[in-house]
Amino acid sequence: MKIIQKSEVNRHQKHGLRFTSKFMSIIAIGAFGAMTFSVAHAQSTNSSIIGKAPSDGTVTVHSDTGITRHGTANGKGRYSLSSLPPGTYLVSLEKDGKTLASLPGVPLFAGKAFEVDFACDNDQCSASAGH
Repeated sequence: MKIIQKSEVNRHQKHGLRFTSKFMSIIAIGAFGAMTFSVAHAQSTNSSIIGKAPSDGTVTVHSDTGITRHGTANGKGRYSLSSLPPGTYLVSLEKDGKTLASLPGVPLFAGKAFEVDFACDNDQCSASAGH
């Protein structure tokens, strides 16, 4: 039978503590990395439709998956509809419940904004894809 000396026990205990410390560090780094990835991933999954429109109209977007959102232009004639999931949209300018102009097939991709501008002259409105 082997007799373990006190210095040998301390060496094994120190080795166990170092291993545990390294193991916990690896777990913490992995967890932090996973959280960082999911936050970055969550930030890039939505899109926006932005543009110019008359302030007396309402801009409405309809997605191919059934999402509908409404917005109005600010005092400078700019509007923004954000937090839209990627997909294909119909973007319309409406006033008093009537559609004045629309642009179908607007593609939205994660993290990208698409510009749709509306112009109205003499009660005739048109929609165009911006740059």
